[in-house]
Amino acid sequence: MRRKILALGIFVAGCALALCLAIAHDYTKALTEQSQGMAEPEPGARQPATCKTDLASQLRRLDVPGLAVGIVKNGRVICTGVAGMANIEQKKPVTADTLFMIASISKVVTATALMQLQEEGKFKLDDDVNRYLPFRVSIPESPASPITFRQLLTHTSSIRDNSTYINCPLSCDYGSELGDYVTRGADSPISLADFTRGYLTPGGAYYDPDDNFDSDEPGTSSRYSNMGIVLAGYLVEVISGVPFDQYCKDHIFTPLGMNKTSWRLAGIDQSILAMPYDKDSSGFVPYGQFGEPDYPDGMLRTSVNELARFMIAYMQSGRFENKQILKAGTVQEMLKSQTSLDSRQGLAWSSRSISRPSNGWKVWGHDGSDNGAGAKMWFDPGRKVGVILVTNGMWDEDRASTLFTTLFRESDGY
Repeated sequence: MRRKILALGIFVAGCALALCLAIAHDYTKALTEQSQGMAEPEPGARQPATCKTDLASQLRRLDVPGLAVGIVKNGRVICTGVAGMANIEQKKPVTADTLFMIASISKVVTATALMQLQEEGKFKLDDDVNRYLPFRVSIPESPASPITFRQLLTHTSSIRDNSTYINCPLSCDYGSELGDYVTRGADSPISLADFTRGYLTPGGAYYDPDDNFDSDEPGTSSRYSNMGIVLAGYLVEVISGVPFDQYCKDHIFTPLGMNKTSWRLAGIDQSILAMPYDKDSSGFVPYGQFGEPDYPDGMLRTSVNELARFMIAYMQSGRFENKQILKAGTVQEMLKSQTSLDSRQGLAWSSRSISRPSNGWKVWGHDGSDNGAGAKMWFDPGRKVGVILVTNGMWDEDRASTLFTTLFRESDGY
């Protein structure tokens, strides 16, 4: 009897061992198959830490559904941080790869594309843009005065934003409705060429001599102009002979490895796209995705991880890894005061000071605001430190700036 029991025990143990080995084999196989579908980190690459600033409490303080941040130092992302939801209805949390609409930060990308063509000798900054356009643009009160490329990039062209056609021209608060020329759920069917011509030429579908232009002669006053940047984007299209969005993909996004970044909803990875939100008494309310015909001024969608590559290129004289998207001299020119009308204004970029316990930061960058979108990207070229902050809601600007300063101060600890 004991021999039978012993034999039975050995048999059961053997079966258990075989079962465990089979499970282990299947588990190892699954891990191998999974790893084959995942990008391997580069040998020796350091992965970003998690930023120390408490973003969960900042989420409540800023009153936004989702938040992502990144701190860059000495040519790499040293930390990222996330909080909240990219899509509340689908229960998708924010990650460092979530695509956010970055609103007016888009303008420095548009300027980069234009300055690449300037480097090639296609035009000079103080040329009259009418030498390159298929239609004539002039300020009604100063029809003989030229409008230059430099004026477009410094908000001194006297081209004004007409809020009938330019959605959320300066900033948006909760409760702001989408404009009449916003397309819900898709890109605008109005082409960049048709919109630009229609807005700037007499008899055009969107032309208004009073509301589309200032009375000042170009170059004599400073007034923030989304439409001036839209014209800059259209000039990229005309001079290069390539659609503006495709030009940016070929000459900026692909070289920098910004493979998910896009001006367009068509073809974008919807699985990682943040939903833009409004808010009412019931809570956060989705706007839904939307498109605008003036997209070069603010419709770029990207992530903290990918936008950091673009910012690092500017921090490293136009170079990221082994790709040079601008010459060092061009970057230096763009990050320099361009007009006595506003000493902070560079070519699309602007400067500001941020206080710190010792010496302060002199930073260059841009902010962004649109329906269901807020964004900040600023860096100190001398100290090689930069911060990116994005949301899919509409924050209080003062509180967002306080968080931004906190993140810059955190960078001292790395």
